[in-house]
Amino acid sequence: MGLREFRRTPALIGLLIALPLYFIGGFMYIVPEATLTIPISGESVTVTLSEFVAALVTPVTAGLLSGIVGLFLMQSSKAADDRLRLAGYRSRDLVVSRVSLLAAGGLIVSAVSLAIVLVGFSPVSIPAFVAATVLTALIYGVLGVIIGVSLSRLAGVYVMLFFPYVDMLLFQNPMATDSTAWTKALPGYFTTKATMDAAFTQGLDLWNFIGAVGYFTIVLLVGVVVFHRVTAIE
Repeated sequence: MGLREFRRTPALIGLLIALPLYFIGGFMYIVPEATLTIPISGESVTVTLSEFVAALVTPVTAGLLSGIVGLFLMQSSKAADDRLRLAGYRSRDLVVSRVSLLAAGGLIVSAVSLAIVLVGFSPVSIPAFVAATVLTALIYGVLGVIIGVSLSRLAGVYVMLFFPYVDMLLFQNPMATDSTAWTKALPGYFTTKATMDAAFTQGLDLWNFIGAVGYFTIVLLVGVVVFHRVTAIE
């Protein structure tokens, strides 16, 4: 029923299709043919600008869209969940249902983004690249749920549109050598490093994936607590 509700939201369907095509396909197409050297895992790697853009914009797009999905999920399900709680459903059942729906949304977003980027770009390690993208989507999906509780839909959409950009394109960008220490606490720190490793290097730093999984676990616990409080019967 939740997936049907997504299907009945034209704006959300439009975002899922149009944004990946615009952000990933568009940026890969318009950037000039040039090469640049970027520091990745302590090494200097020379790549083309289109490859760099593809590797960096993919997790940004997945995080942005998944965050909006989480936001829409929280805002659209609030009234229904209140009625279900009054009808006798346990909060635990609702949490499991909504987390499953959020995971499905994150996987759909990741699949769309990856399907577009892999047409014109081949990462060194495709499985690791896919895993890092999915983790980004899941982390930002849960953050979208949390923001959906705190802000209105319009304000929340603005936050989820700009937050991944500021996080991954500015602070976690390998070219941003002047980022301060506190930016390591942002959601995209571990996943962006994992994405860059998977895209351009043979060796993978498992600590990036461990850190991303740990970050997801923390925000998921926070999201579950927030969701439980929102759906609790007074």
